[in-house]
Amino acid sequence: MQQANNTLIKNVTTFDSNTNSVQLHIDLAKHNLTINNSKIESITMYADADCAGDLAVNWQEEDDSNYTHNTQLIMRDVNDSNNNTATMSEFYWEHAFEDTLHSILLANGFSAKAVEDVSGSEWGMQDVGRASYDAYCIADEMLQAYNVKVAA
Repeated sequence: MQQANNTLIKNVTTFDSNTNSVQLHIDLAKHNLTINNSKIESITMYADADCAGDLAVNWQEEDDSNYTHNTQLIMRDVNDSNNNTATMSEFYWEHAFEDTLHSILLANGFSAKAVEDVSGSEWGMQDVGRASYDAYCIADEMLQAYNVKVAA
């Protein structure tokens, strides 16, 4: 099973000594990856000793001005015909990017165990242009690469 490779992880992260935090940024713009004809731009995540943000797959959204929210739910209306809604459904319901996301994370030094732990966040966490994933083990490995101890 692939172990974490701190050298590769440091190639896609930056450490801020003032805040003792690590920021992941994997630029994907030049790779021509798409979901529902929406270009995948990057993968990002923030972590520090006290908390970890969600892992985000950032994608190029379309004009969202024609979106009509016609449901009582907080989540986006999945029956809407807006193309952004269809793209979000590909991420959240169809898991269309998960295998690719796992491959990218492995190629950038994260362990197989940490990658297996990555899972899609609930639909209510979504934003247009940003798919959200839970990735606590990825955050741990980002911090470990810089010897940052997680608060107990």
